[in-house]
Amino acid sequence: MILWGGWRLWQRNRDAFRRSWKVEVGGIVIEPFVLLGALGFGLGSYINDFGEVGYAHYIAPGIVAGYAMFHATFDSTYAAYLRMETHNIYEAILFTPLEPEDIVAGEVLWGSTRATLSGTAVLVVAATLGLADSPLAILAIPAAFLIGATFASIAMILTATATTIGAMNNFFTLFVLPMFWVSGIFFPLERLPEWLQQLAWALPLTSAAALIRGLFTGQITWLMFLWAGQLFIYGLIALIVASKLMRRRLIK
Repeated sequence: MILWGGWRLWQRNRDAFRRSWKVEVGGIVIEPFVLLGALGFGLGSYINDFGEVGYAHYIAPGIVAGYAMFHATFDSTYAAYLRMETHNIYEAILFTPLEPEDIVAGEVLWGSTRATLSGTAVLVVAATLGLADSPLAILAIPAAFLIGATFASIAMILTATATTIGAMNNFFTLFVLPMFWVSGIFFPLERLPEWLQQLAWALPLTSAAALIRGLFTGQITWLMFLWAGQLFIYGLIALIVASKLMRRRLIK
């Protein structure tokens, strides 16, 4: 039932996206060009001591993971909150056979789709710029879906508990953005203090960035399966918690 209900909500969000995609395509397609160009080749031209690969090659996989996270998280926080509180879409859905668990599943599925679209766009940009060294980089697309599912599930916990839309700001300021900078996307974690390295590896984006980087280089190791498993477990736990909290919020 949850799979069917989640699919129906995904269809609703897909149809809404079809009507508004023209105003969102810039953030999905153009921004990766700017970021990879400015950081990878602009800032990268000043970084000489960076191992065997250029700086642009190093950050490209992490940008795929980071953008998958951002798009899934934004849609499952701000957009989902507006659908729930401002447009009263969730209230209307509850008059159908769908349950709160279906709503959460559908939002997570849609957040995963948005992450996949964003990750694919960054992958195409990276490949165009010659930053993808292995054919296995194509597997970054399903990996982006997994990353999106994990972060969308986490974000739905916030959506189910937020009292105002302003609460989303603290989530991004205190969790998402710090994680973006210390997850190994822009520099190796080995250059961080030991305690910060351990904290970074406990964060889901660190595993996501490392997983995508392995696919870009074609170096498949057992650690990549561990990182994928970590993302799956984080996402599954968050999905269960978000479903319970959303039921508590919507069924009064």
